[in-house]
Amino acid sequence: MASCPRRTFRREATRCISPRAASVLTAVALLGGCKTDGPTRHPGDEAGASGDADHGEAEVEPAGDPVVFASAGVPHGAAISLIAVDPGGEAALSRDTGGGVRLWPALDGSREPLVVPIRDPRAMALASDGAGGWTLALLDAAGGGRLVGVDEAGNMEALASLAPTDPIAEIVVLPGSSQIVAVGSDHVVRLLDRRGTELARLDQPGLRPASLRVALEAEGGPRVVAVSAGEFDDKEGRFAVELLPLALADGRIELAPGRQTIHLDSPPTADNPSISPDARAAVFIQRQRLGGATWKVIGVQLDDGKRVSVDSQIPLGAQPRFGLLAGGRVLLDDGTGLGRVVDLRAGEVELVALRSSPIVNHLAASFAAGLRVAPASSWLAVHDLRSDELAYLGYEQISVTDAGLSPSARAVAWALGDRVAVEQLDAGVSEVFEVPGTRASSQRFVEFLDEDLLMMVDWAGGAQLVGWREGEVVSAVDLGSNVQLAELARDGSGNGVMFVRTNLWQNPTLVELSEGRIAGRYLTHATANLVGVLAVGGAGIDGWGAWTIDGAGKLREFTLGRLRPGLDTVSALEGGEALSFGAPEQFAVGADGARYWVRTTGMRPTLHVERGSKSDELQLPAGFVMMLAPSRDGRRLAIVQQRDPGQVLSVYDSAKLEPAWAQPMPGVNGLSWSDGGESLAVSATLGGGVVLDGGDGAPQTSRCGLAFELRRSPPVVQGFSNQLSVCDL
Repeated sequence: MASCPRRTFRREATRCISPRAASVLTAVALLGGCKTDGPTRHPGDEAGASGDADHGEAEVEPAGDPVVFASAGVPHGAAISLIAVDPGGEAALSRDTGGGVRLWPALDGSREPLVVPIRDPRAMALASDGAGGWTLALLDAAGGGRLVGVDEAGNMEALASLAPTDPIAEIVVLPGSSQIVAVGSDHVVRLLDRRGTELARLDQPGLRPASLRVALEAEGGPRVVAVSAGEFDDKEGRFAVELLPLALADGRIELAPGRQTIHLDSPPTADNPSISPDARAAVFIQRQRLGGATWKVIGVQLDDGKRVSVDSQIPLGAQPRFGLLAGGRVLLDDGTGLGRVVDLRAGEVELVALRSSPIVNHLAASFAAGLRVAPASSWLAVHDLRSDELAYLGYEQISVTDAGLSPSARAVAWALGDRVAVEQLDAGVSEVFEVPGTRASSQRFVEFLDEDLLMMVDWAGGAQLVGWREGEVVSAVDLGSNVQLAELARDGSGNGVMFVRTNLWQNPTLVELSEGRIAGRYLTHATANLVGVLAVGGAGIDGWGAWTIDGAGKLREFTLGRLRPGLDTVSALEGGEALSFGAPEQFAVGADGARYWVRTTGMRPTLHVERGSKSDELQLPAGFVMMLAPSRDGRRLAIVQQRDPGQVLSVYDSAKLEPAWAQPMPGVNGLSWSDGGESLAVSATLGGGVVLDGGDGAPQTSRCGLAFELRRSPPVVQGFSNQLSVCDL
């Protein structure tokens, strides 16, 4: 298989993976698919060579190494659960357990997968359109479906919607893509064109087709054989299954000669029975004896019914998967890593190593054109059975523990599991750089103080103000250990406050930031249940600080003006405001001084807003409120609610309390607004990180994996706690 050198993947991923990257970036535009990214530029490259906008001589070039993220394709956000390979073995479709779908336009590592913006299909098929592109067919649970065209550059077009009024059980796309065959739950076989128009149908009494097989190398062109669902035969003690060859010509569909009945131990599966590439024979497996544990492989000729069988010598009770090789040979995969090649002509069994790894799911494998394609968690394992080469295609996984937006929304900082990266979003060109000195730093919190300085707090409580372009540490302080929460407010001039809670909800600390440096740190009262930053516009830095609410529902404010002279326990407990509504579930103070709080009655939470003497309330949709995050300009309010199995992020107009937009989300770690409220950054751990438009929720950039790779050894997979990826939004 063709592949790129390892070094090239890290430095020049977009050129090696996708020669047509500029065109691929427009993929699925007609269907609202994956987000676009520009190239990742090495700091030593000249701006003109990479097509960057000229930002002037004052622009400081980042000194950190570039971080090569996924460029055109997007990694799966969960383990792959379903694979469909085109009859020629050149491309594949995959679906993960979260419902995300990817098109792999090449299986040799030369092209990245693309997002197909259709969620959770129950069945899929694809075939080449003869012009370098693909035609995709995806069926939904209701029996309807979608036909999608993909050109050579990766652009996607919605070709047709198939209504569930005639529910489809299975569909196949013939090479050339001019003909599509579908069989319905009514056992009617339909011949469709690429736009979903029905050209002909086969509805003959006594026929009960339920699934379809394609023989690519049949005489006269590709051939389709229908397979019945199977009815239990009392005499045989097995399921009687009919093989129904179909004749397709001149826009017609008819039953062809060679109708056969075979007997299986169970109803037909995806590979049992299979049809030989020349459509002359059917191959299936059957127990050696009824009630026995060993399996035999049987081949039957469709023209005269002659049979041959060979004992596979597989002793396991579970039915093995199998695929057809050239020359009447059949490969059986029982999941142990020890394969058996059954030669039906010679009557022999050859032992081969399938080179399985613990993450390869052989039960979801698909065989086509000499390839065995199987899920390897979120990666695709492609085993070329002719050359015995095994390749893993996918992306190195990342964990986005936090994200921070610069005041102007021109940059976003990603706190990954082992480093911090800053992505510049100027002029529609996305560049990503690793902040020098952050490798293996395990940051819990990242946020910009201004366009040049980045505040980082690690899990152990180490806080640093860093010039992110050069990695220079401007100021640092030790804040304790086991950081649980951090929140920063800034004034745009290098001043601000940061509130940090550490050590299992003990010792909340307020950090003063002045003129781009850490100016002081102050302990606040330690028995608060709810805490947050207090930064009301117009109050001045001396009036900024933190608010706390204890278990009795008493609100206290700790401003810098109050904390600088020193605060003892008595002073900390004095004063405060007893909230009339008691201790709320969530609480936040906006930049305009508005107080937001939530109380749930039954299953429906209610949002309350207090502006001086004026009070408003809004009943929210069902779901426990996890976060309230007013935008820094006070115009918008972000609310995160728990929904099984994930969460929902909603943004409201804070003045009118009207919903602006909502997006499903994996578990959210943190939110960060730009100063003007035009953008919102979201971190979702293994679900990735995303920057959303504050006005309509449209994704502006998203990160779910590093560079696309072809590996010869199994990838290290951390496991998935999320059933949704932000890159599927």
